[in-house]
Amino acid sequence: MDPIETVVSVGPTYGKKIGNLILEKARFFGRPNFAGVEDRFKDTRRKFTVLIPNDCADQLRQAGWNVKTNVPTEAELQEFPDREPISHLKVMVDHIDIEEGKGPEVFVKMGEDVTQLTDKTLASLDRSRFDSIDMEIRAWEFDPEDHPGEYSARLVQFIGVMQPNRLAQKYGFLMGQTQGNA
Repeated sequence: MDPIETVVSVGPTYGKKIGNLILEKARFFGRPNFAGVEDRFKDTRRKFTVLIPNDCADQLRQAGWNVKTNVPTEAELQEFPDREPISHLKVMVDHIDIEEGKGPEVFVKMGEDVTQLTDKTLASLDRSRFDSIDMEIRAWEFDPEDHPGEYSARLVQFIGVMQPNRLAQKYGFLMGQTQGNA
C-alpha cells in the first residue's frame, strides 16, 4: 500500500466539544457506499471509510473520534512482513437537499468544470477514481446521555478532483448532469 499522505487538521469547536476535521489528500479505505446499497450486514446507510495516518490516530481517538486501527495478525506478518497497521474512520453521508441547504456539499472537479452533486447523482462517486480528495467532517455526539464524548463522523463537504473524461467533455455532461461551474 502506498504511504498515507493525508493532512489532518482540526478546526474551531463553535461551541461543540470537538472541532471539525479537515482532511486533505484523503483516500478511501475500501469501496465507498454513496448510493446506500445494502451491504453484507444489511445496512443501507450511505457511508465511506477514509484512511487516517497512524501518527495522528491516537490523538483523534483521545479527542473522541471513532478511529479504528487494524493491526496485522502474526499469520499476516509471516506472509506479508512489511504489513503495517491501518487506521481509518467511518463517515456517514446524510441526505442532500441543495434547495433547502441541508446535508453535505459534494463537488467534483474535472478539468475546469465543477459540478455539485445531488442525492440523485451522489451514487456516481462509488466507482470513481480521484486524483485528489479533500473533505470536512463534523462530529455528531450520537448518545450524549449513555455515551458522552463518543462521536460519529458526518460529512460536511467533499471535493473530489478527477482527470477530465473525454466523452463527458465531448457531450457536455459530468457525473450524470449538465456541466457547469458550481
